Amino acid sequence: MKHKARNSHRRKYYITIAICLVLIFCIEALKSNTAFVEQYYAQNLYPAISYIYIILFSWIPFSIGDVLYSAIVLLLAYNIFSLIKSAFQKNSTKVVDHIIYICTTLSVIYVVFYVNWGLNYFRQPIAEKFGLHTYEIKKKEHLEVLDKYIKIANDLRQEIDLEHKTKNGVKGDLVEIVKQDTLLKGYLCKSQVNAKSPLSSDLLSYFTVSGYFNPFTLEVQVNQNIPNASYPFTNVHELTHQMGVGFEDECNFIAFLTLYDDKDVWYQYSAYYAAIGYLMQPLARDKELFESYRDKLSPLVLDDFKQEREFWQSYRGWIDRISSVFYNQFLKHNNQPEGLERYNLMTTLLVAWEKQQEELR
Repeated sequence: MKHKARNSHRRKYYITIAICLVLIFCIEALKSNTAFVEQYYAQNLYPAISYIYIILFSWIPFSIGDVLYSAIVLLLAYNIFSLIKSAFQKNSTKVVDHIIYICTTLSVIYVVFYVNWGLNYFRQPIAEKFGLHTYEIKKKEHLEVLDKYIKIANDLRQEIDLEHKTKNGVKGDLVEIVKQDTLLKGYLCKSQVNAKSPLSSDLLSYFTVSGYFNPFTLEVQVNQNIPNASYPFTNVHELTHQMGVGFEDECNFIAFLTLYDDKDVWYQYSAYYAAIGYLMQPLARDKELFESYRDKLSPLVLDDFKQEREFWQSYRGWIDRISSVFYNQFLKHNNQPEGLERYNLMTTLLVAWEKQQEELR
């Protein structure tokens, strides 16, 4: 009887794995068809999926995704430990059972990830949507945009007492701003626009994560400990993931476009502050040039960058190093061969957009 029950149990896993393998084959085939992903997945299927998760999780005040991640990690760790234990005990039957279970779990996770949200990594690039000529960017144009943004940021920073700004209510304000924005109407899915706080912002800080989007529950979590200068920008970046954008540079770009001309000076400053941070990075190869532009920043703006740098340095360690390696590979696997450097490509989109705006004037 035990033998029959075990075979019946395994058969269910085999069927699940077989179904997942068929779906994985279909998903891999779709990844190269950008037009199909854009039209049928991003514009039709994903908005419907998003509505389902509004009913399931959006009303819960805390992050269900954090609980789910913890459960998956514990479950896989338990089965890997049991697999090793069974192997040492030379119990081949249990070894096979644990291998089948682990393979089934990983297959289901893979399929759910891509069907739920992951195919957004393979949709139409935003540069095509805007008609941006990103391949024509010159160093002179990059520096001109940086000069412009530094002047604006210096002026904006004079108008706000950033240190005494409270984060209370900001998530709600930004959600309304994002919902009302019409710039990317038809490109962004606004079925669900909602940000939460993680179960532990301290833990998130040790991973050097300012915010993240959970593709399994479609929840946005924003680290409540991060400095005020980057807080609004981070919120909108993560909400952009929730609205169906996969590429990190595109989320940065959309966050900038959403906030740079907002009526709230803090939100405006956050957009320019983030943009300057990215625009300055390519200058680091030329120490003299970098320092010349850093000297153009006002003492207040410089102090904001210093505070942010010190904040992250206080959390850096082995957790950060391991998570960075993992996420770098994750991005490379998902149509972003630049890995973590993809965030920095926002500068190309910004400069191309500024050029376009200049031509339209």
